[in-house]
Amino acid sequence: MKLLSDYHIHSKFSGDSNEELEKIINQAQKLGMKEIAITDHYDFDVINVSENFMVNFEEYVPKILELKDIYKDKIDIKLGVEFGMQPHLKDYARNLLKMYPFDFIIASSHSIDRIDVSSKDFFIEKTPEKAHEDYFKNLLKNLDSFDEFSVWGHLDFITRYGGPQYRELNYKKNWDIIEEILKKIISLGRGIEINTSGFRYGENRFYPKDEVLKRYFELGGEVITIGSDAHKFEDIGKDFNVAYDFLESIGVKYISSFKNKEVSFKKYK
Repeated sequence: MKLLSDYHIHSKFSGDSNEELEKIINQAQKLGMKEIAITDHYDFDVINVSENFMVNFEEYVPKILELKDIYKDKIDIKLGVEFGMQPHLKDYARNLLKMYPFDFIIASSHSIDRIDVSSKDFFIEKTPEKAHEDYFKNLLKNLDSFDEFSVWGHLDFITRYGGPQYRELNYKKNWDIIEEILKKIISLGRGIEINTSGFRYGENRFYPKDEVLKRYFELGGEVITIGSDAHKFEDIGKDFNVAYDFLESIGVKYISSFKNKEVSFKKYK
């Protein structure tokens, strides 16, 4: 099965990656990909992280556009970003993101009340149930305040953090709010991603879980991208065969493609 595109890739412009863009592009070409989206991190107003997760757009954007032109006859490189959304950043995000010619924007819930959810600070005095509930409630608040994104990233990845006792998410208990989130995304005309990094983080699943993905399509969702969330070139396209097989098993024949933030649909086989 062909690997059509990878719509979630990080490079050395992200605070948590050292990967060269040329290595990323070469790997994608080796895999036969037609499109890739470089989606480096922009996380603003987070008080407890040591890395700089605010990509320097003045360097990043010209470089991606340069490579986009150089490789235009070989692979379609999308100018993307992964924006760490918080409800109080709605106006800041709108003003910032409209300054650049993005093809594709991932919005993600990385922080709550300025606290990074990957840090132990977020989980202090929280049961797994409380931590997960807070995460989904905050995600819904983000959706109520901000709609200028293409897809929402790794919808239920909160289980990656906090330690072993936080790995199990009670989907039954959180199902109403998860469904509300999906309905809101669909009503906005936006989408979600199948993020395959859960297989590399020891969870042996997509973000979001396959039951959530199934419900998204049952509710009428159409916009879907597949992303590796790669931070090194070797992880580009990892476990995409599992994602394609899953989509085929539930009767979904298309994945989404973006240009200038406009969506189109392409058959993946």
